[in-house]
Amino acid sequence: MIGYYIAIVISSVILIKLGLDIMRGLNSRNWLTTEGKITDSGIDAQQSMDDEGNTRTTYGVLLAYTYNVSGQEIQGTRRSFSDVRTNSRRRAEQILARYPQGGSVTVYHHPDDPSVAVLETGVHWFTYAALILILGFLVFGILGALGVIG
Repeated sequence: MIGYYIAIVISSVILIKLGLDIMRGLNSRNWLTTEGKITDSGIDAQQSMDDEGNTRTTYGVLLAYTYNVSGQEIQGTRRSFSDVRTNSRRRAEQILARYPQGGSVTVYHHPDDPSVAVLETGVHWFTYAALILILGFLVFGILGALGVIG
């Protein structure tokens, strides 16, 4: 029974985070823009091991950029609100190729808080897929806690 409550709590927390990211991603389409410059870029490889001793490597794109709003230089690191890691180094390299160090970029920043910025607006499809999956876990937890299943 406790497992169902854990599923409810964990899925609720993840749903809140996903919901905020989706709202910010959708809203970012209407944010102000300014020119920025990539100051650092690279790939972050992380290895993890499962219970059977198999290793898995995932790759993330690391970006740092500067941009100017009302005479204030601001540093940013967020590519998008739907940024996820990939198990394909080639895919990470493809993303990284769009942001070469020293390159110019368009920065989308929140009109009321210019320190909140992204390089890619909107929401990627996999964020919606994750939302549906986590909603399923929440429903499973609720049904289990109510005794309908399990």
